[in-house]
Amino acid sequence: MSLLFLNISFFNPLKKAVKDFSFLDVYYSESLGETTKISPKIIIINIEQKDRFQIAQLLQNLIKSNPKVIGLDIIFKEKKEVFSDSILASALNSDKVVQSYLIENKKIINNDPIFHNNKSKGYINLNFDSKTNVIREFIGIKKIDNKIYNSFSTEITKKFLEDKWEEFKYDKRLTKNKSIKYQGQLNSFLTFGFDEFELLDNKSIVKDKIVLLGYLGTPTGNIYDIEDKHFTPLNKEVAGKSIPDMNGIIVHANIINMLINNDFMFQVSDFWIGIFSFLFSFICIMYFIWLDKKNMVSFMSIKKLVLFIFTVVLMWFSLWLFKKGIVLKTTIIIATTLLSCAFIPYYKYLIKKIQTKIKWKSFFQ
Repeated sequence: MSLLFLNISFFNPLKKAVKDFSFLDVYYSESLGETTKISPKIIIINIEQKDRFQIAQLLQNLIKSNPKVIGLDIIFKEKKEVFSDSILASALNSDKVVQSYLIENKKIINNDPIFHNNKSKGYINLNFDSKTNVIREFIGIKKIDNKIYNSFSTEITKKFLEDKWEEFKYDKRLTKNKSIKYQGQLNSFLTFGFDEFELLDNKSIVKDKIVLLGYLGTPTGNIYDIEDKHFTPLNKEVAGKSIPDMNGIIVHANIINMLINNDFMFQVSDFWIGIFSFLFSFICIMYFIWLDKKNMVSFMSIKKLVLFIFTVVLMWFSLWLFKKGIVLKTTIIIATTLLSCAFIPYYKYLIKKIQTKIKWKSFFQ
């Protein structure tokens, strides 16, 4: 018995790799949708390992330069030095600042009350789905115990869009999971190191822009620094992800870029995926039953070839749709069709058993 459990546990890494795999990841990982465009409305500054006093000074300088919104992807959970905390609290009190908090087991991990100003703030959680580690979707407005919570990206977008927020009907649309339309990695946004930005003589570049403060590694863009990093479809390792590939603030930037441009992916619903699965399974089963009645020697070879072509064509079609902004999840369709066709011999056996007791003419006669 222990040997059985050992053998089952051997497949756990494979099971995890398959669970985290999506055919559509190929689109991003192979740079099929690669763009050289840089988002013009979003600027990201790396907070590196700076202390609270330095962050407060950065905020003060930013506020003077009049950006539209400043998003702070940092949580100050406790008090430290009185002097630096008081300066930081004063800077955070600006109407331009959106603070962040974390939802963990339905509990809120928030800033210390000294920094809490009852103004804009949003949750920085990127993944509420424990079944996958890859950030493919997000939910902008989440309801927990009859209370509504807005995400960090949602709050920033709401401040930036102002009247357009109602026009886009985001209060309703963002209550459901949405596929993230990734603009790209670090090089798809205008980014600055902390000191690099502070040394700028003219900081007017941030005027009327969204400025995001978050961690981008030390030094900026260090691929081996995995603090606050996540797996995304842009990871070059499609199956069995290697190391996390994108900082949390970059994921937020991609979501915000999608929201401010109202540039969503259209998702084919589970209902239609179920319909397509049934239709493809039915058509393939009928075709193979008809082929089997001909008693062809090459039946098994033809069956395998047809199913292989079906799988390749459907995967290619889903990638083409993805490029057009339509998400069709083909994994269930392919798996259902292949599994249904594998049960044809059992169907034949069951029919023959039934016919020994009941007079019934089937397609196999």
